[in-house]
Amino acid sequence: MKNISFGGVILIAKYSKNKINVNWPLIYHFNIALEESDPLVWRKIVVPADYSFYKLHMAIQGAFGWENRHLFQFSENGFKSKLCYGIPDDDETDPELVILDARKTRINKVFNKRGQSLVYIYDFGDNWEHRITFEKKEMKDMDPLCCLKGAGACPPEDVGGIGGYNSMLEGFQSDNHSEKMQYREWLGLVEGETWNAAFCSIRKVNKRLCLLE
Repeated sequence: MKNISFGGVILIAKYSKNKINVNWPLIYHFNIALEESDPLVWRKIVVPADYSFYKLHMAIQGAFGWENRHLFQFSENGFKSKLCYGIPDDDETDPELVILDARKTRINKVFNKRGQSLVYIYDFGDNWEHRITFEKKEMKDMDPLCCLKGAGACPPEDVGGIGGYNSMLEGFQSDNHSEKMQYREWLGLVEGETWNAAFCSIRKVNKRLCLLE
């Protein structure tokens, strides 16, 4: 048995078939849930510990199925926070808001305790709020960027936030044929295709994540 220090983490390696290899990547486990979504849209992902917040943003985009069309930020309390990680904007109108460059800040400088969480907001118009919870870090012989579990379909871009998405789901359940057809046309659904709000294909999620590596 031997103690190994890696990235500030003390790991105990046993000489067995399950022993830790110092060449394995240090990875972070996150649970990410779209606030107020019903059915709940969530993903459990792992990413390299040395990722920047920008790369974490891109991993969330791929894991959920967003299209990276809009601005984003990470913070403790959403728009109430005066410190966030995002893309600095010279046109920012709030003089008290401090935006740290997400491209230059590593997640391992911020996430260091199990259960620690931040709010990730995507699209400042629709305001999609995601709760990111740091579950654990470990060295493991596995793909350092992948989705382990998840459920719920990603809402369409520009649907109008949670309120607009709920209206869309209600429209599909209503007896108003015209309303259903409008949503079907807007989504580009073909004959026989439906919108399943509870469905999530982990295989397709990981195919998207593969494109980020």
